[in-house]
Amino acid sequence: MNHTESSQSSTDQAAIEPENTGPSDDMAARLQRKERVIRALQESEAHFRQLFEQHSAVMLLVDHQSRVIVDANPAAAQFYGYPLQSLRGMEVSRINSQPESEMNRQRLRAITGAQNKFCFDHRLASGIVRAVEVHISIVNYRGKSLFFSIIHDITERKLAEAELRIAAVTFESNESMVITDARGVILRVNQAFTQNTGYSALEAVGQTPRILKSGRHDAAFYLEMWEAIDHTGAWQGEIWDRRKNGEIYPKWLTISAVKDSNGAVTHYVGSHIDITERKASEEKIRHLAFYDPLTCLPNRRLLMNRLQLALDSCARGTRQGALLFIDLDNFKTLNDTLGHDMGDLLLQEVARRLEACVRDGDTVARLGGDEFVVMLEGLSVQRMDAARQTAAIGEKILAQLNLPYQLATHEYHSTPSMGATLFGKPGDAMGDLMKQADTAMYQAKKAGRNTLRFFDDQTNSRES
Repeated sequence: MNHTESSQSSTDQAAIEPENTGPSDDMAARLQRKERVIRALQESEAHFRQLFEQHSAVMLLVDHQSRVIVDANPAAAQFYGYPLQSLRGMEVSRINSQPESEMNRQRLRAITGAQNKFCFDHRLASGIVRAVEVHISIVNYRGKSLFFSIIHDITERKLAEAELRIAAVTFESNESMVITDARGVILRVNQAFTQNTGYSALEAVGQTPRILKSGRHDAAFYLEMWEAIDHTGAWQGEIWDRRKNGEIYPKWLTISAVKDSNGAVTHYVGSHIDITERKASEEKIRHLAFYDPLTCLPNRRLLMNRLQLALDSCARGTRQGALLFIDLDNFKTLNDTLGHDMGDLLLQEVARRLEACVRDGDTVARLGGDEFVVMLEGLSVQRMDAARQTAAIGEKILAQLNLPYQLATHEYHSTPSMGATLFGKPGDAMGDLMKQADTAMYQAKKAGRNTLRFFDDQTNSRES
């Protein structure tokens, strides 16, 4: 019916009905209107009750004056773990774990309408605390102004956000990190990666980690690495890589595979730390453990290690070796007259000359003080020939060590006494060989110094 028809109908009705504007008619009209309002309110409340009780969201009606829960829906009972009759009449502070002062502050913001969404920590009947997001509106229900609260559990979301924040902080840590897809194409690098490798994010993204290869590792190394990743999901170890400027450096690399719910690899995460300083420290420690700090020659420990390897090699093959025990004549006199600084200079120069007299693969060691040992390897299988080779090197050493030394402003002359012994026979032992060379050296001193003596099983020593 349109507006014109409605007006005409009203006019016709007025024409056929007698006019009645008495008090009783006004009262009846008011009663009818009141009944309609009451029915509308009842229908609205019934609709609200139906929504309140059947909705899957957690809902509470709270008296914001007394802070008592007036009503709760079944979803709330299930979430909090309390029976409905226990929730009804419960103070909100039983479930809201925030301090009273904070609750009052946020209650006032909800009442004034300044804020309608809040994040709380709610304690369940089991004692577990869950993070919740609460949407609050004010409703009139059964003649009272109440908070109508719709509550969503956001614990998992908060945990995920925290994990993302932690991951972001971790990713931008001092440790170089790179993320690739399943094919190994770089998707993201952090600032530490850029600082360490010299490649900016723009230069690295879209490339593969092969841009860092140093060339020091063969295909078998990388094959073994990826077999470990495929088998266990991760690999870590020491590797040499190349910076953008071409510098090759050592690093400790960790690679982890990221898999989806089906077990398929989606990404690889690589992290590494530059171990250049650590390697340098390790080398320094190794040098201190195996080398003489004054002359940088192998010390007794390294000499004995190499002698044992030489004896093992002789046992497997047909070559022989020799030890030359060298002691500087009258070294104490130099220290007493010119000082220990001059003595140190002499020892350093003797070390340099000894190294110049031997072949690659031979060892020159300082035992301590003015005692040196030269170990010769790969000598002739014939013992007499091996002795002649040793004597030739010994004579060369004698000649070199007899040359004058320039020690700062002093020209100094020094001579050595040397004892020699051959090794390569079954049953040769390191301790015995060292004693034999030392014995022969003392025979050289008894013979007037500045000479070489060989140890002999029959006569203990004989002149070369």
